[in-house]
Amino acid sequence: MGILEGIKLTGWHSKTRVLACETTGAASMASSLEAGELVTLPAIDSVAKSLGAKTVSQKVFECCRELGPDRVSTFVMSDAAAITACARFAADHRILVEPACGAGLAAVYEKSSALEGCKTVVVEVCGGSGVDPGMLQAWMQDLGVSLP
Repeated sequence: MGILEGIKLTGWHSKTRVLACETTGAASMASSLEAGELVTLPAIDSVAKSLGAKTVSQKVFECCRELGPDRVSTFVMSDAAAITACARFAADHRILVEPACGAGLAAVYEKSSALEGCKTVVVEVCGGSGVDPGMLQAWMQDLGVSLP
């Protein structure tokens, strides 16, 4: 809710697009927006455990619907894409982030079409407390991810 509230408080809500990034096994927002109502996932089936909410909050869902599809859209990717983004970010910036953060980074690294036309892109990068180099390596191995 923080980003959505922030763009409202600054008056940017009429000109800022928000891209809600989720992995396939944790895509409760994408599922809810597509259905036009709150959807409860049967389980969080993703390495992005801290991303997952089986059901998004009513308040966040309503705020996204109020802003509309021109202002809020979703980008859903595989766990492998999120982990690849985590690994690329670690290589590029020497900072470890959790798979939930990798979801947002994947939109940029994969050049999501939802970002077309954007002059400035801001990615909320947080969440390194639940990852270490060994965990990242294990996820990469499990998902068949390698970097050139």
